[in-house]
Amino acid sequence: MTAKRTKLGRELVMAGFGAAIATAAPTAASAAEATVRASYAATLAGFPIGNGSLDFDVSDDGSYRASVDARISGLASVIANRSAAATATGRAGGDAIASRAYRLAIDGGAWPNHVEMGFSGGAVTQVSATELRFPGWDRRVPLKPEHKRGVIDPLAAFVIAVPPGKEVMNPANCNHTARVFDGRVRYDLRMVYGSRMEVQGTGGYSGPALVCAVNYKPIAGFRPLSPEEEKFERNLEFSIWFVPAGGSNVMIPYKVVVGTPVGLLQVYAHRFDVKGSAAVAAVASEPATTGTVRKKRRAALRADAGAEAIR
Repeated sequence: MTAKRTKLGRELVMAGFGAAIATAAPTAASAAEATVRASYAATLAGFPIGNGSLDFDVSDDGSYRASVDARISGLASVIANRSAAATATGRAGGDAIASRAYRLAIDGGAWPNHVEMGFSGGAVTQVSATELRFPGWDRRVPLKPEHKRGVIDPLAAFVIAVPPGKEVMNPANCNHTARVFDGRVRYDLRMVYGSRMEVQGTGGYSGPALVCAVNYKPIAGFRPLSPEEEKFERNLEFSIWFVPAGGSNVMIPYKVVVGTPVGLLQVYAHRFDVKGSAAVAAVASEPATTGTVRKKRRAALRADAGAEAIR
């Protein structure tokens, strides 16, 4: 394994764990008032590496506030002993999510990372971000004003808002693209249906989960990748297990799986309490494997490549 590939793996572990915990915050909800209290654990290649917690509140008009804390621990602290805290506010209506404010603080290690953003009408109105000095950071793909319009914050990207009257476990709910701006980088998260699984939780939720395969596509503000990094990223395994937030028209992450050069990074809820809406009954699920989700993701990548060729 080359030094560059190892470094990329470390970045994915940090980014994957921080994002998976932080973006597990449900940033949309139905008109009914609801609260979520959850605890998450993270493992890498089967070894515990961190934990996090989520507090989320939504009012009856769809306005929400999410507060998340995460910490790297165990063996992973040898690589990067870091902690993260994120908050987000916004509003959900129908199948649309509108960000209002976003704040992220990652501390510890060599590069503290603080971001604050404000939104209005789908556009970024204010942004403040710590200046980073990673290798090649001065060669970023230019970020233009249009890249800050028609976007949502990173937490909102990991939520599926289901229109009223539509079945929450419909496979079509996976199929969408989140246009995200994180304070420095504009990227797309394209999701496609992978499978349906059954969660046998012991801490507040047991029932169906919609597994969505995810394709990450950087648009602007990112450092160009080397051929080796680009090949790895294109074949990166990335999937999210979405579950209903009680009886609301909202799907939120119960589990996130990210492939790294040293094994699977998995973030999952070991406590998941929802109040303010009815419980969801368990239903039969179709058998699925990691290969099933990967196959769906590769099909989406081929479709993207075909669209690029036409353009």
